Amino acid sequence: MSLSPKEVRKAARTAITIFGEYGMDCCLFGSLACHINGMTYRDPKDVDLIVINNGNHDTEDLKEILVNADPRFYLVESQNPAATYQVLWFRIGSGRGCKVDILTTGRSTDLNIPRVPAGCVEYIHPFNDLPVMPLIALLLLKLQGWTDHRHSQKNHERAKVRQDVADIRAMLKIAIDAEVHIDDQDSKWLPRWFRNQMGDRVEEYIGKFPGSQTQWESVGL
Repeated sequence: MSLSPKEVRKAARTAITIFGEYGMDCCLFGSLACHINGMTYRDPKDVDLIVINNGNHDTEDLKEILVNADPRFYLVESQNPAATYQVLWFRIGSGRGCKVDILTTGRSTDLNIPRVPAGCVEYIHPFNDLPVMPLIALLLLKLQGWTDHRHSQKNHERAKVRQDVADIRAMLKIAIDAEVHIDDQDSKWLPRWFRNQMGDRVEEYIGKFPGSQTQWESVGL
């Protein structure tokens, strides 16, 4: 039985509350953040949570903090035999759980997630207790996922491309409707290295979907 958006939000809210007790700011990205922004064509399946000011804690330390703070969080071995990490889950009940991915920021991380200043994190009604990544960055990380999956040598990664495209189309429309622009004052926090990478990815996307060019231009890309 699949999880409801409310159940996924509960897992996120619990983790955010715990990290807040440790003085750590967070923000959501991925499908849950898209859902909160109004992407309604599909429900979120898990939680992608960025811990912004994580101090000296790596992702495994951060998972342990959650596990030690609330018994509903638990760790399982990765299905990848080469993995050096464990997978974090939040127990929903009746034998069901919600996967929770904990991530940190920086150019050196696997996902190249830019560090969002705590003051730039967004709160969207009616989910005013759930911090989310700013919309323009959320859209661009979706675009990054598309290019990464498209060029992957792994079949399960390439299988995500079609959904990536659907997500990008939905989020691009939401960004245009919200009149966000990469040169807005609210987007000045985005680091230059991130902007440069995304410029190349936008060109690749437009090369594949020429009809999207005016939409990207609407958000300044």
